[in-house]
Amino acid sequence: MSTAPIDAPLPGAAFGENALYAAVQRSDRTAIEGLLAAGADINKRTEWWAGGFGVLDECAPELAPFLMARGAKLDAHAAARLGMVRERRRLLHRDRSRVHARGGDGQTPLHFASTMAIAKVLLSYGADIDARDIDHESTPAQYMLRVEHRRHYPRDRQDVARFLVAYGCHTDLLMAAALGDAALVARHLDADPACIAMSVSETWFPKRDPRAGGTIYIWQLGRHRTAHTVARDFGHEDVFALLMSRTPAGLKLALACELGDETTFRAFLAQQPVIGPELAHKLPDAAQSNNLAAVRLLLEAGWPVDAPGEMGATALHWAGFNGNAAMARAILAHRPALERKSREYPGTPLSWAIFGSGNGWRRDNTDYASVVAALLAAGAQMPDNASALDPSPAVRELLG
Repeated sequence: MSTAPIDAPLPGAAFGENALYAAVQRSDRTAIEGLLAAGADINKRTEWWAGGFGVLDECAPELAPFLMARGAKLDAHAAARLGMVRERRRLLHRDRSRVHARGGDGQTPLHFASTMAIAKVLLSYGADIDARDIDHESTPAQYMLRVEHRRHYPRDRQDVARFLVAYGCHTDLLMAAALGDAALVARHLDADPACIAMSVSETWFPKRDPRAGGTIYIWQLGRHRTAHTVARDFGHEDVFALLMSRTPAGLKLALACELGDETTFRAFLAQQPVIGPELAHKLPDAAQSNNLAAVRLLLEAGWPVDAPGEMGATALHWAGFNGNAAMARAILAHRPALERKSREYPGTPLSWAIFGSGNGWRRDNTDYASVVAALLAAGAQMPDNASALDPSPAVRELLG
């Protein structure tokens, strides 16, 4: 392993990437040549706890020959991603154990397979069709539901996912909805009617390792997406209709809110559906997704304002973290608990707003100062560690 400073991870870079790796992701051949001339190791992998990535793992396919001509070594994962069937066979013929090798994120070569031909070769050499990677604890088929632009896959991989499904891989309702497989959707619902409530969440996809980044569906499908919204996202209206026909009234009401379908919302609300405790998380989930319209409708429908979601955070926590002043005011009108602390990253909604102002996902284009002001006006107590929460300059000025 290289210890040269030029190969060290860049400060604050994702996955512990170094300068050469960053240049490869940009397909910047001039920078690549300059870094190699300065002594960069072209085979230095990123420093990531679950498994580092090599330059051939995420480069644009057309850049691969350029990199290999300069010494980049083709391994089992890169060959699978780049669709190099002949090279893939040669590597396995030399060492069959490579079919189980762990690469970036702890993925196996089958996770990287970009074509059915590659998947067939890997399976013929004994690849575990349901192997789970380390960082996202997800299977190859789960990785393949949407093209991963960040990793420059040459093409969409849903046909590979369908091949793995036909071959007998583990499936779930979300996968069936994304693939538009109505028959598979029906089989899942017949076997377990309760799975109609499945969503991209730790409730349905709990982490085995607390260090893990959560199911790959968070990035493939979207956090808190249900089979219904996934089917609609992928344009499978027949599957969406099938799912709705098997959905309890309370969940239909929540889905109408999530989808912004106010007409359907009014129709279901008039039926006075029972909102069971199993649906209480829909409000904080909508707030976490920054879905103001859904939050307003759910509150109107009578959703419990202090229901906890992920990390034990309420809707008001997420309104604060997202810097959504309109959402915070809508929630405050329903008299939420102001001093309730989240379970993980313990803090009140005001703490989350202060922290989010300097570190949140939307810190560059939202009005955290207005959220903090609204919470203070409602009677929220200033946290003792406010200055240590790294607030933005505007919030720091407001706090005095």
